[in-house]
Amino acid sequence: MPGFWLAMKPQYQWAFGIAIVVVLYLLTGLLRIGGSASDPSAALAKPASGIPSVRVAVLNATPHDATVTVRGRTQALHEVDVRAEVEGVVEALHFEKGDRVKQGQVLCEIKLNDRGARAEQGRALEAQAQKELEVAQELYKEGFRSKTQLAQATASYQAAKAGAATMDIQLANTQIRAPFDGMVDDRYVDVGDYMTVGAKCAMVIAPEPFLAVGTVSEEEVGQIAAGNKASATLVTGQTVEGRVRFVADRADQATRTFRIEVELPNPEAALRDGVSADIHIPVKRLNAQKISPGILVLDDSGAVGVRTVAGGIVRFLPVHIISDGPDGMWVAGLPDRVSVITVGQEFVTNGERVKTVTDKAGNAS
Repeated sequence: MPGFWLAMKPQYQWAFGIAIVVVLYLLTGLLRIGGSASDPSAALAKPASGIPSVRVAVLNATPHDATVTVRGRTQALHEVDVRAEVEGVVEALHFEKGDRVKQGQVLCEIKLNDRGARAEQGRALEAQAQKELEVAQELYKEGFRSKTQLAQATASYQAAKAGAATMDIQLANTQIRAPFDGMVDDRYVDVGDYMTVGAKCAMVIAPEPFLAVGTVSEEEVGQIAAGNKASATLVTGQTVEGRVRFVADRADQATRTFRIEVELPNPEAALRDGVSADIHIPVKRLNAQKISPGILVLDDSGAVGVRTVAGGIVRFLPVHIISDGPDGMWVAGLPDRVSVITVGQEFVTNGERVKTVTDKAGNAS
C-alpha cells in the first residue's frame, strides 16, 4: 500500500475509498449512456461492424385513382341582389332573412303615389284613341278621310297604347318580386326607407345546384375536363359528390392558375355559401403505393422521392404524389415491388451498402 494511505487515519481511508467507488460508478453510467442509441434510427445506421443498418418495408403496387386535390370553397350558383326598378318609399316588406321564397313572390312593396291614377289615365287615353281610329277607318272607307289622316289616327292610337303599357309596367314594378325559388340571405331596407332606381331590396340565393370553386395549376389543368366526376369535402366533414361544370381556358394573370367549378346537388339546402372545401377530382388510374409522408426525402437536385434498397445498395427513386390523406400518402413512379427504407434513410446516401432489418409492421404507412 502507498505510504500516504498507511499514514491516513482509518476513518479517512473509508471516506476516500467510498468517494473513489462513487466516481467510478458515475463514470460507468456516463459511458453507458453515451454509447447507447436513444434514437433507434441512429442505432440502425451505425452498427459496430461499420456497415449501416436500415429498416425496410416491402411495398407492392395496387391500382389507385390519381386525384387532383384543390383547396377551394362553396359558392351559390345563383345569387342575386333584387333591386328596385322605380323609386319611392317602401310601404311594406313581405319577408324576413332566412325565409324560403317562390319565384314571383313579392318581397318589397313601394308606395303607388299617383302611379295608379296615371295608369288609369293611360288606359282611358288608349280607349279614346282606339275609338278615334275606328271612326277614321270608317270615314276612310267612305272617302271622307285621306290616307294621311288615317295614318295619323293609327299613330295616335299606338302612342296611347304604348303610354298605357308603360304606366302599367311602372305600376307593376312597385312590387319587387323574387326572380327564382330560393332563400333570402339578406335584407337591405326597412319600411319607410326611400328607394332609388337600382337600390337593393334583398339578396336571394338559389339552394340548388351549388358550386365548389377553386384553382388548379398549369401542370394539372390539362388533366381535368368538364363532366369529370368530383367530390368536395367541406371543413364541416361533409362530403358531397358532383361533377366538374367548368374549367377556365385562361389563367389568372397574377397566380397563373385556372378556375374550376364543380356542381354539387343540394336538395335539402344543407350547403352554405363560402364554406372551405377540399375538391377531389380523380383523373386517371395508376399503380401506386401507400406510404407515410415521413419517409420522403430530397435528392441533391431537390426532387422528392424515397430511398430504397436493392441487392444491399441504397438507391434514391423519385416519386409522384397522386393523393394525400390523414391515413397516408399514395405515390406513383416506383417499381411494382420495392423495398423502401422506413428508418435510417437520413443517415445513408445513394449507392451506399447497407444491412436491412424488416419493418415489423410490414409496410411504410
